[in-house]
Amino acid sequence: MATISIDFTKPAKLLKAGPGMYRHTNERFPGLYLNVGKLRSTWYHKGRVAGKVRSIKLGAFPAMTVHDAFKHAEVKSDHTERNAEISTVRAGWEFHCETRQALGSMSDAHRIDMTKKVERYAPNILDMHPADVTSAQIQRVINDLASEGKNATARHVRAALSSAFNYAGVINPVSNKRVSAPKSAEKETKLAVAAATNEFDADDWSMIWGAIMKQRKTNVLRGTAWIVMLFTGIRSGDVRSLLWDDINLQDKTIYLRKMKNKLARTIPICDAAVDALKAIRSHGSEFVFPAASKTGYLDHLTVLTAEIESKAVPVITQHDCRRHFMQASAEALLPSYVAHFLRGDVKGEKGDDMLMKYLKRMGNRRAVEDIEKVIVERIKVTPCFVD
Repeated sequence: MATISIDFTKPAKLLKAGPGMYRHTNERFPGLYLNVGKLRSTWYHKGRVAGKVRSIKLGAFPAMTVHDAFKHAEVKSDHTERNAEISTVRAGWEFHCETRQALGSMSDAHRIDMTKKVERYAPNILDMHPADVTSAQIQRVINDLASEGKNATARHVRAALSSAFNYAGVINPVSNKRVSAPKSAEKETKLAVAAATNEFDADDWSMIWGAIMKQRKTNVLRGTAWIVMLFTGIRSGDVRSLLWDDINLQDKTIYLRKMKNKLARTIPICDAAVDALKAIRSHGSEFVFPAASKTGYLDHLTVLTAEIESKAVPVITQHDCRRHFMQASAEALLPSYVAHFLRGDVKGEKGDDMLMKYLKRMGNRRAVEDIEKVIVERIKVTPCFVD
């Protein structure tokens, strides 16, 4: 198809132009073209970039004027010249992941988890050229997640998209407070909320134990994962990705290969967690909680509910298990740094960091036994996993 000459400075003429490829009547806008289709018109820049002739999409007309398009062409051509391999936000994210993994600071599980979130909630942005993405577009994605109450996911998506621009060669539309995400804040546990609404004692954990055992009856692996989380306080991701090689049922310990703080740690566990794990030991997989998923182990565990006045009421989330573990630790009169160490935290409260370092050789089982006693008292039943 022959290229047609037209005056780009006359918007009225451009609006009336029929389908075809147009360029400006003189050399004022070199390399700039307008592709007029049946439904839309799009600005392009054609030229030699990084040794090759490239056609770079700039934006839609009339939303983008000729002057905006020509200015944007300079930005995108410069970016492509210096970062030819990162032509989309997705490519930037993948390069970031490859870099972090090469340096040993990102696990496969973390990469898969974060990639899954940005693919699900920001697919259009991933397909865009880095120079085309605006802060407003990303903020809109974050706002949608926040409006659905997915605050943690909103923070994760923001972090991932920000990282995708680290090597993109353009101004990062996320950093320097250009995009805001909901702040992390400790909230009431689901049980506390349910207790306040339905007027029962929040210190009675029999309701959450009933929900966990109901889950175990439906799916023994998912139920056991909940049991381990409750009696250890370990993060859900660390529990779900456990290998049998990480567990010593005889010594009653769990080895966390690479926690959120990038360190490894061997943690003593109580008899209830050991007994629950022994009950599923025979399924034959290298993973403790295998599943037909990309990772090979259980995915996110959904909130558990209990029936209250013929209604399904949420009573425990994955993170609630960590909160209940801390509550039990406090009731057992244990120092907070001990509980933080046992649940695999990066660090404890202010002033606890040095004390936590001295727990690396922790062979004393008294702490986990004391916490177990409190949990058993709260759930009002002695755990039994023999069907």
